[in-house]
Amino acid sequence: MKKISKKILFMGKYDDKYSKIMINNLKKKFKYVSFFFSKHYKDIPNQKILNWKGDIIICFRSHFILSQKFIKKAKICAINFHPGPPQYRGIGCVNFALENSEKYYGATAHLISKKIDFGKILDCKLFKISKKDTISKVLEKTYKIQIKQLDNLISELIKRNYNYKSFFKKNSWSSKLYLRKDLEKLYIINKNIKKTKLNIRIRATYINKFKPYILLHGYKFVLEI
Repeated sequence: MKKISKKILFMGKYDDKYSKIMINNLKKKFKYVSFFFSKHYKDIPNQKILNWKGDIIICFRSHFILSQKFIKKAKICAINFHPGPPQYRGIGCVNFALENSEKYYGATAHLISKKIDFGKILDCKLFKISKKDTISKVLEKTYKIQIKQLDNLISELIKRNYNYKSFFKKNSWSSKLYLRKDLEKLYIINKNIKKTKLNIRIRATYINKFKPYILLHGYKFVLEI
């Protein structure tokens, strides 16, 4: 299969196996694929990336927030693959979905706009959440779906001669934008919390190095299971 001579810029997360899979899939289709992996939200791309000009920008789990000037470097479009459904914008989407005991979760592909997670929606995939699903399990399902979502969307874009407007969905984003301070607040457990609510909160926050905690008389008591 002859590779397409479009220039693609992939913005992903450092040391992330899903980002690497996506890049490999893109390289099978396109001749020119550049990429930048960020470790932290304060990371800045190198000069080569900052000077990039091409056709399509793809963001997946990237900490780097694209400016309007940078978005315009893409002749066709800039697409973000958001690890959550339209009703969950911003940070910690999976945490808040589990906190709200949602039965379904998903992934949303959308154009990147000035507002965070607010651009025109190109595709949305949903899946059922089991009551036994942890944060890790839900995220694993989400990222696997996003790999297929990217591959399918790019294939369709090529077939439709890059007419991304033909993908626009009627799905609308929630007006609520979850911020870092909201997620940090979620991790603080009230010492008078009821057991049922506590179990839900633990499921919504307990993962690897991030664990819920209680603040009491100036001391921080971190939950260990």
